[in-house]
Amino acid sequence: MRREAVRFRRALVLVLGTLVVPGSAQLLAGNRRVGGWASAAWVSLVVTIGLTAWLVPLDSLLRLAVRPSVLRTFQVLVFGVVVGWGLLLLDAWRLGQPPSLARRHRVVVAVLTLGLCAALAYPAVTAVRYAAAARDAVVALFPSGRAAATSGGRVNVLLLGADAGEGRVGLRPDSIHLVSVDARTARPVMFSLPRNLERARFPRDTPAGEEFPRGFTGEGDEEDFLLNETWTYGEDNPHLFPGPAGPGATAVKQAVEGTLGLPVHYYVLVDLAGFRSLVDALGGVTLTVAEPIPIGQHGRVLEPGEQRLDGYETLWFARSREGSSDYARMARQRCVVDAVLREADPATVLRNFTELAATATSLLETDVPQAQVGELLDLALRAKSQDLTSVLFVPPLVVPADPDIDLIQETVRARLSSASRSPDRPGRDDTDAGRAATARPSVGAEAGGEAEERQGVAPGADLQPPVSGDVSAACR
Repeated sequence: MRREAVRFRRALVLVLGTLVVPGSAQLLAGNRRVGGWASAAWVSLVVTIGLTAWLVPLDSLLRLAVRPSVLRTFQVLVFGVVVGWGLLLLDAWRLGQPPSLARRHRVVVAVLTLGLCAALAYPAVTAVRYAAAARDAVVALFPSGRAAATSGGRVNVLLLGADAGEGRVGLRPDSIHLVSVDARTARPVMFSLPRNLERARFPRDTPAGEEFPRGFTGEGDEEDFLLNETWTYGEDNPHLFPGPAGPGATAVKQAVEGTLGLPVHYYVLVDLAGFRSLVDALGGVTLTVAEPIPIGQHGRVLEPGEQRLDGYETLWFARSREGSSDYARMARQRCVVDAVLREADPATVLRNFTELAATATSLLETDVPQAQVGELLDLALRAKSQDLTSVLFVPPLVVPADPDIDLIQETVRARLSSASRSPDRPGRDDTDAGRAATARPSVGAEAGGEAEERQGVAPGADLQPPVSGDVSAACR
């Protein structure tokens, strides 16, 4: 009986020792060469991981984590480690001489060995799945190409919310925001243009700038095009918008660049119809509804108050036109952006990683090159911890039907200059956007909101200088 207990303890020690230090069982009772190699490899791996976590900055790790070659290497390494570890566990079980054990002890050792193999396999399979999902997303989303140089120490990314739904001709970016981030401090400033802005400018040194020297207007200046028509116009006139991003994206980038007076380095387009999938993958977002918002086609209303909204409800919150204006919708869209950023904490992202990665490939379109993804991700994480300053070019600061382009560009320069000089402080939203966002000017009830697209203050209306306001009043 005593010998049986000794043999049982020995078998347990061999299996559990392999869990702690792979190769230890072989060093004690098996092939010492295999045990030596396995133990040395394990110690080297542990030391390497420890030193990497201690010495390598997080931003450097993030840059590596979005490189397809690194992700593929990680997959192979994890697979190799787990398979080798599992084989060593099975060999440790063999070295415990199960035939010499009592039946109940054989069962215990066998169940323990198989359980440990399964326990090792589960996180390994999860890690491999995450790496595969990340690699597939990076390859599918980001093209190859060279990174753009910063301008004045800032990186400018155009964020577009596009809608190509039923009843609409072509793709129209209904949500147009340029985020400018200081590459040194990561302090972000966001400039928002209304989709119904007319006479957008193109840079003078472009074919479109030569074609439209007085702004984006129709033949004979009889009709001015809207800013959100630039994508479709670019697709229909590719000779005016050459570039790797494609004629539609290039047209919007150039229109925003010429209007704001800022270079647009990259764009990210979000399909608004697919946006609900992103919110659902996050498990919903929490928003405070300021006033009743009609959603759907059956008289349903989002009531005022703090609510947890799913993807369907969030999309309606951002897009609802009933009794609303473009400027109120712009404010609500900003609220949704804030909510998504707030909900996308590391724990939530990891818990829903594969769903988010799969959603992203069908939701996003961008010209950010793969070589730049890591740096932009690091910059985005740093910017997320800072307050976002917003400038909305809406009435009374800007008249969409007759915009003062010089005033827009002067406001942009002043805001960026102030953001570069001033120390960190609570973020605020600029212009009279707060009042404009919550105002409810009457809007025609034409199908598709075409009357709303032409909405704007009459030419000659008094333009007030930018003052402090709260653009998020629509959702607080």
